Amino acid sequence: MTVSGVFNRRVRGFRVVEVAGLCILLTLVTSVYLAKTFAGRERQEIARIEQEIEEEAARKRLLEAEVAHLEQPRRIEQLARMMQLKPIAPDREITEDALIDVARRRELPKAAVSAEPITPEALAADAPEPLPDDAAVPAAPTPGAPR
Repeated sequence: MTVSGVFNRRVRGFRVVEVAGLCILLTLVTSVYLAKTFAGRERQEIARIEQEIEEEAARKRLLEAEVAHLEQPRRIEQLARMMQLKPIAPDREITEDALIDVARRRELPKAAVSAEPITPEALAADAPEPLPDDAAVPAAPTPGAPR
């Protein structure tokens, strides 16, 4: 069979070259469609990540502003006065290099061993005082209970 025979040969009324061209065209159309679909998904993912980055940057700016407010010397001074704190005595100050020596000299308190089991009441007695955020939520009223 010659090359010109391939171009002229017909199968069910269509030339073989036309059928091959149609197959190539359909393959190209399908691959372009799939490429555009995947690119659209990637664009959406990139847009979502960029939005998250913007939200995190805004949150970071908010937290930096809050830290700046909390670190204001005037505010810290007022809190110290309210808690009746006094400046550290010079004999209590120490350098960073001497901290290890202080830690070595300090004896750790020994835990008292008791034969009594620990009860919830004993644990509650040792617990710190609750903060306003820790206040218990009032229980829902039971049906039939007086109001």
